[in-house]
Amino acid sequence: MEIHKFKLTQLAIALGLTATLAACSSDNDKTPPPIEPTPTQKVVELPAGTTSEKQAGFFTVVVKDSEGNSLGSADVPITVKITKNSANVVSTKGEALTADDLTITNGAGLFAASLSELTAETSITVNFTAPGYFNNSKVITLSVDDSEVAETVTLVSRSIDADNVAIVSEEKSVNDLAENGATVTFKEDGSLETSDGSALKLAKTVTKTNGSATSDKGGVQISIPSGSKMLAKNEAGELVPLTSAPSLAVAYFNNEASSSAAANDNNESRPESALDYFPGGLDLAVSVPTADNVTTEVTTTGSFTTAGFVAIELTDDAGNKVKEFGSTGDGDNATKNSIEVKMQVEVKTSNACPMTYADLDNLDQATVAAFAVDASKSTDSAYFRKGACVSSDGSAIATRQIKAGDIIPVWSYDADEAQWAFESYGVAQVNADNADVFDVAVQVTHLSYWNLDFFNWREPNFGQCGDDRKVQFDIKYADGSTDNVTAFDLLVESQSGGYRKLKRGYEFRYYNKSTIANPPSFSVFMSLLNNGTNIIDGIEGDANNPVDASASRLKLNDICELDGKKLVLTLDTAPARVDQKIKTQYACSNNAEGDVEAPPAATSTYAYLIDSSNNYVTYSYTANDGTATFSNVVEGDYKVRVWDQVSRTYVTSPDFAASATNEVVIDLPIECTITEKPVTGTGTTGGS
Repeated sequence: MEIHKFKLTQLAIALGLTATLAACSSDNDKTPPPIEPTPTQKVVELPAGTTSEKQAGFFTVVVKDSEGNSLGSADVPITVKITKNSANVVSTKGEALTADDLTITNGAGLFAASLSELTAETSITVNFTAPGYFNNSKVITLSVDDSEVAETVTLVSRSIDADNVAIVSEEKSVNDLAENGATVTFKEDGSLETSDGSALKLAKTVTKTNGSATSDKGGVQISIPSGSKMLAKNEAGELVPLTSAPSLAVAYFNNEASSSAAANDNNESRPESALDYFPGGLDLAVSVPTADNVTTEVTTTGSFTTAGFVAIELTDDAGNKVKEFGSTGDGDNATKNSIEVKMQVEVKTSNACPMTYADLDNLDQATVAAFAVDASKSTDSAYFRKGACVSSDGSAIATRQIKAGDIIPVWSYDADEAQWAFESYGVAQVNADNADVFDVAVQVTHLSYWNLDFFNWREPNFGQCGDDRKVQFDIKYADGSTDNVTAFDLLVESQSGGYRKLKRGYEFRYYNKSTIANPPSFSVFMSLLNNGTNIIDGIEGDANNPVDASASRLKLNDICELDGKKLVLTLDTAPARVDQKIKTQYACSNNAEGDVEAPPAATSTYAYLIDSSNNYVTYSYTANDGTATFSNVVEGDYKVRVWDQVSRTYVTSPDFAASATNEVVIDLPIECTITEKPVTGTGTTGGS
């Protein structure tokens, strides 16, 4: 049948309308046709507030154990605490940090946060705590020019005897610390008493085997007098007894003086060291009096060279930690009770501030302290000012090997607050049973990390590395090229041992230049490690560190010498590299076929590039449109791990080959809202 198109005349319309009205009026019993339902469709929409905007600054911390494994799981969560300069620290979503943000259970060992404002250099202290591990912390410094920073922190197990590093630790119930069959009673006031009045003791020693010879490399002995009170602090800061008898956890970290000397002789760099686990790092800022016999202090940056350090924790079943041991006497006459900590120091340890105390029959701590700060009693031009090494005549202080009678400053580190404090002075004493070590005994009134350290700082007579306290240098290949320099780990070690700074490759953003902030004031060795092997040839135009086509560590009497120089690698040319683009976006995961899908929404978050061996390579903070570029990536297979700020989990992409022409898009799956809505753009029909 042929269909004809035509126009209705006004007459036809009028006649039709009349007929319809007539039919309705004459046939009132007739049922009108049903009204057809309005067509609908399922519309999928992203929840409001899903995406995030890029903040002014960003930092991330990789948390590992001593074996290099990532920490932080549902079974062993990591608790994070911002202890200094937290005012502008927010989540990567730009919101106030919550308890969930400050708990790592994702298994990847990654923590990240942002800064809502960043107008000047800011240093943020972040503390990490996990069940079964000793606390540790990291100081993270950001600036307008360096607003995205990556760091690494290592937590040491409370039970370890590591083969790769000179660390040993153990945890025991106090009931197992009594000697000669004595029993231990824990009282309601927190007191620990032994049946025969003897002290509770625990000793740990680092022992290493070289060939067929086995020798002690130092250790620690803890002695807790009977009657000592186990007092923790509640939320109000009040001292209260523990709720149960505690366990004692002790970890001793050797300064690896012997292995350091061997490495120096052989021009080798140790891939791992106990010094890498030093709480907060060996570069730090402390308050030092501006002159002798004054109370005015100035905060100054410097570096520790350590003679060894120990972590001590007494913890009850509820997780409360002992802070103090009570006191004897009342009011102004009250004296804090103490326990004895005796550390053994290798005789090969270097003394960076050689001041000798001769009266070894009188080791009263107050007497030793008065001697240590008296410039007129300086030896080798060295004396102390609140634990900091000072030159009595303005000359540089020469390092020498430690000897009996040497004064060693004792520092404490509150692992809960990430706070360093000078405590007292110890004296090296001959160990009658072991000629390989000296004993340094101190009375401690609270628990923390306890460190035998020399704090060396850049007084004006030692010179400065510029007003910004930084050493900056360029890096190039043997053929002269500076682009696409290979990834490396930066390692700086004291020439005499006791200091080490390791910056891992994924913590760098650029590989053709490097910066050392707050450089140490003493002579150092420096290496660039590529897969654990040093790749430095020398410094261009430097007679002391010549470019001679052979690998060697840099030997720098003053690291400021490196500022503005060009460091040449042994590698001939750069490997083939590409700039890999990525994009992060949220995509609905619960839509069905036929639904009106919501388009993916770009989001700013942080992403790590991971190589085929599952190692972190580099990181980036994606822009508001979700895009970022991993620059100078060596050709090969990778995957990207992205933080999902909504589910607080990580999404890892499939493996891909790095390519300058392909953008890797990482969809962050999210459950979206699905609603029934009228189909738009259609008409409706109905009857009268």
